[in-house]
Amino acid sequence: MLSLVTKKVEETILRHGMIRPGNRIIVAVSGGGDSIVLLHILYCLSKNWDFNLIVAHLNHGLRGCEGEEDAKFVAEYATSLNLPSVLEKADVRTYCKKNQCSIEQGAREVRYDFLKRVLLEQNGDSVATGHTANDQAETVLMRLLRGCGSSGLSSIRPIRNGWIIRPLLEVPSDEISDYIQKHGLSFRSDSSNANQAIFRNKIRHHLIPFLEQEYNPKIREGLGRLAEVIRNESEYLEGKTRKLIKSCICNKADGMIRLNIDNWGETAPAIQRIFIRYMVREVGGNEEILSFDHIENMCKWIKLSCTGQIYELPGKIRIEKRKNSLVICRFIFDPYQISLELPGSVNLPGINSSININEYSIKDIPNSSPTRAIFDADVVSRKWIIRSREAGDRILSLGLNGSKSVKKIFNEHDVPRLIRNGVPIVTCGATILWVVGFRQSTIGMVTQKTKRVIVAELVSKNRCNKTAPRSHYMGFL
Repeated sequence: MLSLVTKKVEETILRHGMIRPGNRIIVAVSGGGDSIVLLHILYCLSKNWDFNLIVAHLNHGLRGCEGEEDAKFVAEYATSLNLPSVLEKADVRTYCKKNQCSIEQGAREVRYDFLKRVLLEQNGDSVATGHTANDQAETVLMRLLRGCGSSGLSSIRPIRNGWIIRPLLEVPSDEISDYIQKHGLSFRSDSSNANQAIFRNKIRHHLIPFLEQEYNPKIREGLGRLAEVIRNESEYLEGKTRKLIKSCICNKADGMIRLNIDNWGETAPAIQRIFIRYMVREVGGNEEILSFDHIENMCKWIKLSCTGQIYELPGKIRIEKRKNSLVICRFIFDPYQISLELPGSVNLPGINSSININEYSIKDIPNSSPTRAIFDADVVSRKWIIRSREAGDRILSLGLNGSKSVKKIFNEHDVPRLIRNGVPIVTCGATILWVVGFRQSTIGMVTQKTKRVIVAELVSKNRCNKTAPRSHYMGFL
Protein backbone atom coordinates (compact mmCIF):
# COMPACT_ATOMS: atom_id res chain seq x y z
CA MET A 1 0.00 0.00 0.00
CA LEU A 2 1.39 3.40 -1.01
CA SER A 3 2.14 5.96 1.69
CA LEU A 4 0.53 9.41 1.72
CA VAL A 5 3.74 11.02 0.46
CA THR A 6 4.17 8.45 -2.31
CA LYS A 7 0.58 9.01 -3.46
CA LYS A 8 1.17 12.76 -3.51
CA VAL A 9 4.30 12.29 -5.61
CA GLU A 10 2.47 9.91 -7.93
CA GLU A 11 -0.29 12.48 -8.44
CA THR A 12 2.26 15.20 -9.20
CA ILE A 13 4.00 13.00 -11.76
CA LEU A 14 0.71 12.12 -13.47
CA ARG A 15 -0.67 15.67 -13.44
CA HIS A 16 2.38 17.10 -15.16
CA GLY A 17 3.28 14.09 -17.30
CA MET A 18 6.74 13.90 -15.77
CA ILE A 19 7.49 10.20 -16.31
CA ARG A 20 6.28 7.60 -18.81
CA PRO A 21 6.88 3.86 -19.06
CA GLY A 22 10.27 3.06 -20.53
CA ASN A 23 11.84 6.39 -19.48
CA ARG A 24 15.40 6.65 -18.16
CA ILE A 25 15.41 9.07 -15.22
CA ILE A 26 18.58 10.65 -13.86
CA VAL A 27 18.02 11.23 -10.14
CA ALA A 28 20.08 14.05 -8.63
CA VAL A 29 21.07 12.80 -5.19
CA SER A 30 23.09 15.00 -2.84
CA GLY A 31 22.75 12.58 0.07
CA GLY A 32 20.45 14.91 2.01
CA GLY A 33 17.03 13.84 3.27
CA ASP A 34 15.02 15.31 0.38
CA SER A 35 17.06 13.64 -2.36
CA ILE A 36 17.16 10.30 -0.51
CA VAL A 37 13.37 10.33 -0.17
CA LEU A 38 13.08 11.25 -3.86
CA LEU A 39 15.25 8.31 -4.87
CA HIS A 40 13.46 5.89 -2.54
CA ILE A 41 9.99 6.88 -3.80
CA LEU A 42 11.01 6.73 -7.47
CA TYR A 43 12.65 3.37 -6.85
CA CYS A 44 9.39 2.02 -5.40
CA LEU A 45 7.30 3.46 -8.23
CA SER A 46 9.66 2.22 -10.95
CA LYS A 47 8.74 -1.40 -10.26
CA ASN A 48 5.15 -0.91 -11.40
CA TRP A 49 5.69 1.99 -13.80
CA ASP A 50 8.48 0.31 -15.75
CA PHE A 51 11.04 3.13 -15.85
CA ASN A 52 14.77 3.03 -15.14
CA LEU A 53 16.82 5.08 -12.69
CA ILE A 54 20.41 6.33 -12.73
CA VAL A 55 21.83 8.13 -9.69
CA ALA A 56 23.89 11.28 -10.27
CA HIS A 57 25.94 12.99 -7.56
CA LEU A 58 28.26 15.99 -7.81
CA ASN A 59 30.79 16.88 -5.11
CA HIS A 60 31.14 20.66 -5.43
CA GLY A 61 34.54 20.59 -3.76
CA LEU A 62 33.41 23.12 -1.15
CA ARG A 63 33.20 21.05 2.02
CA GLY A 64 36.37 18.95 2.10
CA CYS A 65 36.07 15.57 3.80
CA GLU A 66 32.37 16.13 4.41
CA GLY A 67 31.77 16.29 0.66
CA GLU A 68 33.84 13.15 0.10
CA GLU A 69 31.78 11.29 2.67
CA ASP A 70 28.57 12.45 0.98
CA ALA A 71 29.77 10.99 -2.32
CA LYS A 72 30.70 7.70 -0.68
CA PHE A 73 27.30 7.51 1.04
CA VAL A 74 25.39 8.13 -2.22
CA ALA A 75 27.45 5.54 -4.09
CA GLU A 76 26.81 2.92 -1.40
CA TYR A 77 23.08 3.69 -1.29
CA ALA A 78 22.78 3.41 -5.07
CA THR A 79 24.60 0.06 -4.92
CA SER A 80 22.24 -1.18 -2.21
CA LEU A 81 19.34 -0.51 -4.61
CA ASN A 82 21.24 -2.14 -7.47
CA LEU A 83 21.18 1.15 -9.40
CA PRO A 84 23.98 2.56 -11.60
CA SER A 85 25.52 5.82 -10.43
CA VAL A 86 27.60 8.65 -11.88
CA LEU A 87 29.74 10.57 -9.40
CA GLU A 88 32.02 13.52 -10.13
CA LYS A 89 33.91 16.19 -8.27
CA ALA A 90 34.02 19.84 -9.37
CA ASP A 91 36.06 22.89 -8.42
CA VAL A 92 33.29 25.44 -7.86
CA ARG A 93 35.55 28.08 -6.29
CA THR A 94 37.74 28.21 -9.39
CA TYR A 95 34.64 28.36 -11.59
CA CYS A 96 33.22 31.27 -9.56
CA LYS A 97 36.50 33.16 -9.68
CA LYS A 98 36.74 32.69 -13.45
CA ASN A 99 33.12 33.68 -14.06
CA GLN A 100 32.94 36.37 -11.35
CA CYS A 101 29.84 34.99 -9.66
CA SER A 102 28.80 34.04 -6.13
CA ILE A 103 29.45 30.59 -4.71
CA GLU A 104 25.70 29.93 -4.62
CA GLN A 105 25.21 30.87 -8.27
CA GLY A 106 28.37 29.09 -9.40
CA ALA A 107 27.48 25.88 -7.57
CA ARG A 108 24.05 25.91 -9.18
CA GLU A 109 25.44 26.46 -12.69
CA VAL A 110 28.10 23.77 -12.32
CA ARG A 111 25.56 21.33 -10.90
CA TYR A 112 23.07 21.77 -13.73
CA ASP A 113 25.83 21.58 -16.35
CA PHE A 114 26.85 18.27 -14.79
CA LEU A 115 23.28 16.95 -14.70
CA LYS A 116 22.64 17.90 -18.32
CA ARG A 117 25.84 16.19 -19.39
CA VAL A 118 24.89 13.02 -17.52
CA LEU A 119 21.43 13.17 -19.11
CA LEU A 120 22.98 13.26 -22.59
CA GLU A 121 25.70 10.71 -21.91
CA GLN A 122 23.27 8.24 -20.35
CA ASN A 123 20.62 8.83 -23.04
CA GLY A 124 18.18 9.86 -20.31
CA ASP A 125 14.74 11.38 -20.68
CA SER A 126 14.76 13.73 -17.69
CA VAL A 127 16.57 14.71 -14.50
CA ALA A 128 14.63 14.49 -11.21
CA THR A 129 15.60 16.90 -8.44
CA GLY A 130 14.48 16.90 -4.82
CA HIS A 131 12.88 20.35 -4.56
CA THR A 132 10.06 20.38 -2.00
CA ALA A 133 7.13 22.63 -1.07
CA ASN A 134 9.40 24.32 1.49
CA ASP A 135 11.95 25.12 -1.21
CA GLN A 136 9.12 26.62 -3.25
CA ALA A 137 8.01 28.90 -0.40
CA GLU A 138 11.58 30.02 0.28
CA THR A 139 12.17 30.77 -3.38
CA VAL A 140 9.00 32.88 -3.67
CA LEU A 141 10.12 35.02 -0.71
CA MET A 142 13.70 35.30 -2.02
CA ARG A 143 12.52 36.58 -5.38
CA LEU A 144 9.87 38.81 -3.87
CA LEU A 145 12.51 40.48 -1.69
CA ARG A 146 14.84 40.89 -4.67
CA GLY A 147 12.10 42.57 -6.68
CA CYS A 148 11.55 40.15 -9.54
CA GLY A 149 8.64 40.05 -11.99
CA SER A 150 5.81 37.55 -12.42
CA SER A 151 8.02 35.00 -14.14
CA GLY A 152 10.32 35.00 -11.13
CA LEU A 153 7.46 34.74 -8.66
CA SER A 154 6.26 31.59 -10.42
CA SER A 155 9.45 30.25 -8.83
CA ILE A 156 10.26 26.54 -9.02
CA ARG A 157 8.33 25.01 -11.91
CA PRO A 158 7.29 21.34 -11.84
CA ILE A 159 9.01 20.89 -15.21
CA ARG A 160 11.80 23.20 -16.35
CA ASN A 161 13.39 23.41 -19.78
CA GLY A 162 11.69 20.19 -20.77
CA TRP A 163 14.21 17.97 -18.97
CA ILE A 164 14.17 18.87 -15.25
CA ILE A 165 11.33 17.40 -13.17
CA ARG A 166 10.43 18.07 -9.50
CA PRO A 167 8.24 15.19 -8.22
CA LEU A 168 8.49 16.35 -4.56
CA LEU A 169 7.37 19.91 -5.23
CA GLU A 170 4.07 19.56 -3.37
CA VAL A 171 5.53 17.67 -0.40
CA PRO A 172 6.41 19.78 2.69
CA SER A 173 9.49 19.09 4.80
CA ASP A 174 7.56 17.69 7.78
CA GLU A 175 6.13 14.96 5.54
CA ILE A 176 9.64 14.28 4.23
CA SER A 177 10.80 13.80 7.84
CA ASP A 178 7.88 11.47 8.59
CA TYR A 179 8.67 9.40 5.50
CA ILE A 180 12.34 9.09 6.51
CA GLN A 181 11.38 7.91 9.99
CA LYS A 182 8.71 5.49 8.77
CA HIS A 183 11.04 3.81 6.28
CA GLY A 184 14.17 3.97 8.42
CA LEU A 185 16.18 5.86 5.82
CA SER A 186 19.65 7.23 6.48
CA PHE A 187 20.81 10.53 5.02
CA ARG A 188 23.61 13.07 5.23
CA SER A 189 23.28 16.51 6.84
CA ASP A 190 24.87 19.44 5.01
CA SER A 191 26.57 21.74 7.53
CA SER A 192 26.34 24.66 5.10
CA ASN A 193 22.55 24.68 5.61
CA ALA A 194 23.19 26.32 8.98
CA ASN A 195 25.30 29.12 7.48
CA GLN A 196 23.34 32.30 8.19
CA ALA A 197 25.36 34.25 5.63
CA ILE A 198 23.45 32.43 2.88
CA PHE A 199 20.31 34.33 1.90
CA ARG A 200 18.12 31.23 1.56
CA ASN A 201 19.14 29.99 5.02
CA LYS A 202 18.18 33.31 6.63
CA ILE A 203 14.74 33.03 5.06
CA ARG A 204 14.41 29.38 6.08
CA HIS A 205 15.53 29.78 9.69
CA HIS A 206 14.29 33.28 10.51
CA LEU A 207 11.80 34.91 8.14
CA ILE A 208 9.44 31.98 7.48
CA PRO A 209 9.23 30.93 11.17
CA PHE A 210 8.53 34.57 12.07
CA LEU A 211 5.75 34.81 9.45
CA GLU A 212 4.28 31.52 10.62
CA GLN A 213 4.22 32.62 14.24
CA GLU A 214 3.10 36.23 13.80
CA TYR A 215 0.98 36.26 10.63
CA ASN A 216 0.00 32.96 9.03
CA PRO A 217 0.77 29.46 10.36
CA LYS A 218 0.19 28.15 6.82
CA ILE A 219 2.41 30.68 5.05
CA ARG A 220 4.29 27.95 3.16
CA GLU A 221 1.09 26.61 1.62
CA GLY A 222 -0.03 30.14 0.77
CA LEU A 223 3.24 30.95 -0.97
CA GLY A 224 3.03 27.68 -2.87
CA ARG A 225 -0.46 28.57 -4.12
CA LEU A 226 0.76 32.05 -5.09
CA ALA A 227 3.55 30.51 -7.14
CA GLU A 228 1.12 28.19 -8.91
CA VAL A 229 -1.37 30.95 -9.75
CA ILE A 230 1.32 33.28 -11.06
CA ARG A 231 2.92 30.43 -12.99
CA ASN A 232 -0.37 29.64 -14.74
CA GLU A 233 -0.90 33.30 -15.64
CA SER A 234 2.70 33.66 -16.80
CA GLU A 235 2.49 30.54 -18.96
CA TYR A 236 -0.73 31.84 -20.53
CA LEU A 237 0.90 35.16 -21.39
CA GLU A 238 4.02 33.43 -22.71
CA GLY A 239 1.86 31.26 -24.92
CA LYS A 240 0.10 34.31 -26.32
CA THR A 241 3.40 36.01 -27.18
CA ARG A 242 5.38 32.98 -28.37
CA LYS A 243 4.44 33.46 -32.04
CA LEU A 244 5.38 37.11 -31.85
CA ILE A 245 8.76 36.30 -30.33
CA LYS A 246 9.51 33.58 -32.91
CA SER A 247 8.66 35.98 -35.73
CA CYS A 248 11.38 38.31 -34.40
CA ILE A 249 14.20 35.76 -34.62
CA CYS A 250 16.60 36.65 -37.43
CA ASN A 251 19.29 34.04 -36.76
CA LYS A 252 20.42 31.62 -34.04
CA ALA A 253 23.59 29.76 -33.24
CA ASP A 254 24.75 28.10 -30.04
CA GLY A 255 25.16 30.84 -27.45
CA MET A 256 24.00 33.56 -29.87
CA ILE A 257 20.69 34.92 -31.10
CA ARG A 258 19.69 37.89 -33.24
CA LEU A 259 16.21 39.39 -32.86
CA ASN A 260 14.36 42.01 -34.88
CA ILE A 261 13.10 44.92 -32.76
CA ASP A 262 11.43 47.11 -35.39
CA ASN A 263 8.18 47.15 -33.42
CA TRP A 264 9.69 47.40 -29.94
CA GLY A 265 8.14 50.80 -29.17
CA GLU A 266 4.65 49.44 -29.96
CA THR A 267 5.02 46.32 -27.84
CA ALA A 268 3.26 46.13 -24.46
CA PRO A 269 5.59 46.27 -21.41
CA ALA A 270 4.47 42.81 -20.24
CA ILE A 271 5.51 41.31 -23.57
CA GLN A 272 8.80 43.24 -23.55
CA ARG A 273 9.68 41.63 -20.22
CA ILE A 274 8.90 38.16 -21.54
CA PHE A 275 10.94 39.01 -24.64
CA ILE A 276 14.04 39.78 -22.56
CA ARG A 277 13.73 36.66 -20.43
CA TYR A 278 13.24 34.60 -23.57
CA MET A 279 16.41 35.88 -25.22
CA VAL A 280 18.47 35.25 -22.07
CA ARG A 281 17.08 31.72 -21.85
CA GLU A 282 17.73 31.04 -25.55
CA VAL A 283 21.48 31.72 -25.27
CA GLY A 284 21.79 29.44 -22.24
CA GLY A 285 21.62 32.09 -19.53
CA ASN A 286 19.86 31.80 -16.20
CA GLU A 287 16.81 34.07 -16.35
CA GLU A 288 16.07 33.37 -12.69
CA ILE A 289 18.92 35.60 -11.51
CA LEU A 290 17.44 38.64 -13.28
CA SER A 291 15.75 41.10 -10.97
CA PHE A 292 12.85 43.37 -11.86
CA ASP A 293 15.30 46.28 -12.18
CA HIS A 294 17.47 44.30 -14.60
CA ILE A 295 14.47 43.77 -16.85
CA GLU A 296 13.15 47.34 -16.62
CA ASN A 297 16.56 48.90 -17.28
CA MET A 298 17.03 46.60 -20.25
CA CYS A 299 13.65 47.62 -21.71
CA LYS A 300 14.61 51.31 -21.47
CA TRP A 301 18.09 50.68 -22.90
CA ILE A 302 16.68 48.95 -25.98
CA LYS A 303 14.46 51.95 -26.66
CA LEU A 304 17.05 54.66 -26.07
CA SER A 305 20.46 53.18 -26.99
CA CYS A 306 22.35 53.82 -30.21
CA THR A 307 23.61 51.33 -32.80
CA GLY A 308 26.76 49.55 -31.63
CA GLN A 309 26.20 50.07 -27.90
CA ILE A 310 26.60 47.02 -25.66
CA TYR A 311 24.73 46.19 -22.45
CA GLU A 312 25.67 43.48 -19.95
CA LEU A 313 23.29 41.43 -17.81
CA PRO A 314 24.21 39.10 -14.92
CA GLY A 315 25.68 35.76 -15.97
CA LYS A 316 27.90 37.44 -18.60
CA ILE A 317 25.03 37.90 -21.03
CA ARG A 318 25.95 40.66 -23.49
CA ILE A 319 23.47 42.47 -25.72
CA GLU A 320 24.44 44.67 -28.66
CA LYS A 321 22.09 47.14 -30.29
CA ARG A 322 22.17 47.07 -34.09
CA LYS A 323 20.12 49.28 -36.40
CA ASN A 324 16.97 47.16 -36.38
CA SER A 325 17.96 44.23 -34.21
CA LEU A 326 19.52 42.99 -30.99
CA VAL A 327 22.41 40.54 -30.84
CA ILE A 328 22.66 38.50 -27.65
CA CYS A 329 25.74 36.45 -26.71
CA ARG A 330 26.77 34.44 -23.68
CA PHE A 331 30.49 34.41 -24.40
CA ILE A 332 33.40 36.60 -25.48
CA PHE A 333 35.60 36.02 -28.51
CA ASP A 334 39.13 36.62 -27.22
CA PRO A 335 41.88 37.79 -29.63
CA TYR A 336 44.12 35.02 -30.92
CA GLN A 337 46.95 34.26 -33.38
CA ILE A 338 47.90 30.84 -34.76
CA SER A 339 50.76 30.01 -37.15
CA LEU A 340 50.22 27.46 -39.90
CA GLU A 341 52.37 25.89 -42.63
CA LEU A 342 50.62 24.87 -45.84
CA PRO A 343 48.95 22.50 -46.44
CA GLY A 344 47.42 21.97 -43.02
CA SER A 345 44.48 22.55 -40.71
CA VAL A 346 43.87 24.67 -37.64
CA ASN A 347 41.06 24.53 -35.10
CA LEU A 348 39.60 27.95 -34.40
CA PRO A 349 39.21 29.02 -30.76
CA GLY A 350 35.69 29.66 -29.50
CA ILE A 351 33.83 28.13 -32.45
CA ASN A 352 33.25 24.55 -33.53
CA SER A 353 35.14 25.01 -36.79
CA SER A 354 38.50 24.76 -38.48
CA ILE A 355 40.29 26.25 -41.45
CA ASN A 356 41.51 23.49 -43.74
CA ILE A 357 44.13 24.26 -46.40
CA ASN A 358 44.90 21.88 -49.28
CA GLU A 359 46.66 22.01 -52.62
CA TYR A 360 45.06 21.01 -55.96
CA SER A 361 45.92 21.02 -59.62
CA ILE A 362 44.11 23.68 -61.64
CA LYS A 363 41.85 21.07 -63.27
CA ASP A 364 40.57 19.94 -59.85
CA ILE A 365 39.83 23.42 -58.57
CA PRO A 366 36.62 23.44 -56.44
CA ASN A 367 33.80 25.93 -56.80
CA SER A 368 34.13 29.23 -54.97
CA SER A 369 31.95 30.09 -51.97
CA PRO A 370 31.89 32.61 -49.06
CA THR A 371 33.62 30.04 -46.85
CA ARG A 372 36.31 29.13 -49.39
CA ALA A 373 39.25 31.12 -50.78
CA ILE A 374 41.41 29.98 -53.71
CA PHE A 375 44.98 31.20 -54.34
CA ASP A 376 47.69 30.61 -56.90
CA ALA A 377 50.04 28.17 -55.15
CA ASP A 378 53.14 29.61 -56.83
CA VAL A 379 52.40 33.16 -55.66
CA VAL A 380 51.45 32.91 -51.96
CA SER A 381 53.90 31.99 -49.23
CA ARG A 382 53.64 28.66 -47.43
CA LYS A 383 53.62 30.20 -43.94
CA TRP A 384 50.31 31.68 -42.89
CA ILE A 385 48.92 33.18 -39.71
CA ILE A 386 45.27 32.78 -38.71
CA ARG A 387 44.29 35.53 -36.30
CA SER A 388 41.55 37.81 -35.06
CA ARG A 389 41.21 41.42 -36.24
CA GLU A 390 43.70 44.12 -35.33
CA ALA A 391 43.44 47.90 -35.38
CA GLY A 392 44.21 49.36 -38.79
CA ASP A 393 43.68 46.11 -40.73
CA ARG A 394 43.32 46.62 -44.48
CA ILE A 395 43.00 44.19 -47.37
CA LEU A 396 44.04 44.72 -50.99
CA SER A 397 40.94 44.83 -53.14
CA LEU A 398 39.86 45.71 -56.65
CA GLY A 399 38.91 49.37 -56.93
CA LEU A 400 38.64 51.68 -53.93
CA ASN A 401 42.25 52.89 -54.36
CA GLY A 402 43.43 49.31 -54.10
CA SER A 403 42.52 48.53 -50.47
CA LYS A 404 39.73 48.53 -47.95
CA SER A 405 39.67 48.53 -44.16
CA VAL A 406 38.44 45.42 -42.40
CA LYS A 407 36.37 47.65 -40.12
CA LYS A 408 34.51 49.03 -43.14
CA ILE A 409 33.89 45.52 -44.45
CA PHE A 410 32.39 44.53 -41.11
CA ASN A 411 30.22 47.64 -41.06
CA GLU A 412 28.95 47.00 -44.59
CA HIS A 413 27.96 43.44 -43.67
CA ASP A 414 26.46 44.52 -40.33
CA VAL A 415 28.79 42.24 -38.37
CA PRO A 416 28.06 42.79 -34.63
CA ARG A 417 30.93 44.08 -32.50
CA LEU A 418 30.36 41.18 -30.11
CA ILE A 419 31.51 38.61 -32.66
CA ARG A 420 34.09 40.52 -34.73
CA ASN A 421 37.01 38.94 -32.86
CA GLY A 422 35.56 35.57 -33.87
CA VAL A 423 35.93 36.26 -37.61
CA PRO A 424 39.22 34.61 -38.71
CA ILE A 425 41.65 36.68 -40.73
CA VAL A 426 44.25 34.82 -42.84
CA THR A 427 47.55 36.65 -43.28
CA CYS A 428 50.94 36.06 -44.87
CA GLY A 429 53.30 38.11 -42.78
CA ALA A 430 51.71 41.55 -42.49
CA THR A 431 49.58 41.05 -45.61
CA ILE A 432 45.94 40.04 -45.23
CA LEU A 433 44.97 37.34 -47.73
CA TRP A 434 41.42 36.63 -46.64
CA VAL A 435 38.82 38.04 -44.27
CA VAL A 436 37.07 34.71 -43.91
CA GLY A 437 33.57 34.75 -45.29
CA PHE A 438 33.75 38.34 -46.58
CA ARG A 439 36.68 39.35 -48.78
CA GLN A 440 39.69 37.74 -50.49
CA SER A 441 42.78 39.76 -51.34
CA THR A 442 43.87 40.41 -54.92
CA ILE A 443 47.21 38.90 -53.97
CA GLY A 444 47.57 35.37 -55.30
CA MET A 445 44.45 35.50 -57.45
CA VAL A 446 44.05 32.63 -59.89
CA THR A 447 44.95 33.56 -63.50
CA GLN A 448 45.29 31.78 -66.84
CA LYS A 449 48.91 31.04 -65.93
CA THR A 450 47.97 29.27 -62.67
CA LYS A 451 48.92 25.58 -62.58
CA ARG A 452 48.25 24.65 -58.97
CA VAL A 453 46.01 26.25 -56.37
CA ILE A 454 45.86 26.46 -52.60
CA VAL A 455 42.32 26.23 -51.26
CA ALA A 456 41.48 27.51 -47.77
CA GLU A 457 38.08 26.58 -46.39
CA LEU A 458 36.13 27.32 -43.21
CA VAL A 459 34.61 24.00 -42.12
CA SER A 460 32.09 23.33 -39.35
CA LYS A 461 32.77 20.14 -37.45
CA ASN A 462 30.02 17.56 -37.15
CA ARG A 463 28.20 17.91 -33.85
CA CYS A 464 28.20 14.54 -32.11
CA ASN A 465 25.93 15.62 -29.26
CA LYS A 466 24.01 18.51 -27.79
CA THR A 467 26.96 19.68 -25.69
CA ALA A 468 29.30 20.22 -28.66
CA PRO A 469 30.69 23.77 -29.07
CA ARG A 470 28.81 26.35 -31.05
CA SER A 471 28.89 26.31 -34.85
CA HIS A 472 30.83 28.99 -36.75
CA TYR A 473 29.64 32.56 -37.08
CA MET A 474 28.71 32.27 -40.80
CA GLY A 475 25.61 30.34 -39.81
CA PHE A 476 24.62 33.27 -37.61
CA LEU A 477 25.06 36.30 -39.87
